[in-house]
Amino acid sequence: MDITKIEELGLRHNEALIYIALLEIGETTTGAIVKKTSLHRVLIYDALESLIKKGLVTFVIKENRKYFQATDPNRLLDFLREKEEIAKSLLPELSLKREQAKTKQQVSIYEGVRGLKSALQNMLKKLTPNGTYYAFASGNMADTVGPYYNIYQKEKEKNKIKSLIIYDEEFKRRKDILKITKGTIKFYPLTYFPTDTFIYNDRVLIVVWNANPPFATLIINKQTAESYKKMFDVFWKNAHP
Repeated sequence: MDITKIEELGLRHNEALIYIALLEIGETTTGAIVKKTSLHRVLIYDALESLIKKGLVTFVIKENRKYFQATDPNRLLDFLREKEEIAKSLLPELSLKREQAKTKQQVSIYEGVRGLKSALQNMLKKLTPNGTYYAFASGNMADTVGPYYNIYQKEKEKNKIKSLIIYDEEFKRRKDILKITKGTIKFYPLTYFPTDTFIYNDRVLIVVWNANPPFATLIINKQTAESYKKMFDVFWKNAHP
C-alpha cells in the first residue's frame, strides 16, 4: 500500500507505518510492531500515543502487557471530519487576523526641508514611470523648497508622472507658480490650510510646510490611501479649472 496516501490524511510517517502494520497484524504487542516496521521502540511508543489520541489505535492490558490494535479504518473519515470541524471553528478568528493584517500601516516622519525633499523624491521614484498622484495643495511648497520646486516639476515631466492637483481658489493669483507646475490643476474654495496631501499607490504623504521645522508624515496603508482617494474624487468632481 502507498504509505504517502495515508500521510496525506494527516498522519506522520511513523504513525502511518504503525497504523498499516496493526491493520495487517491485528492485536499485538510492541515487539511485533518493531519487527514489522524496523522502527526503534521509542519512536513506536511516541507514534502509538499519538494514534491513540487520534482514535485510530486502542489497547488492552493482558497479564500486565499492552496489546495494541488499529480501529476500524472508517475511523479515518471521522478523524478527517473532526479536523474539518476544528478548521471551521477557527475560520472566523483566522479571517479576523488576516483582515487586521491588511489594516496595519507603516508611518514614517520626515523633518526639515531636506527631509521633505527626500519624501518627495521617494514619491517620484515610486511613481516612475507613468504613475499618477493626487494632491490637495496649499501652495506653500514652492516658497519652502525654493529652486528644488523647478527640479521637482521637470522630473515629473521627464518621467511622465501625471498629477491631479486641487488648489484653493485664492491661489489663482500665484500665476508665477502655476505657470511652472506640471499636471492638471483645478480650484475649489478650500479656504486657507497649511498642508499638502499627496495620495499615490498605497500611500498618503501629508506635508506641514509652516511648522518649525517643516515636516511630513508618510502613511503606507492601502485602505487609508483608498479613503483619501475617494475624498479627493468628490472634490475633484466639484472643482473647476
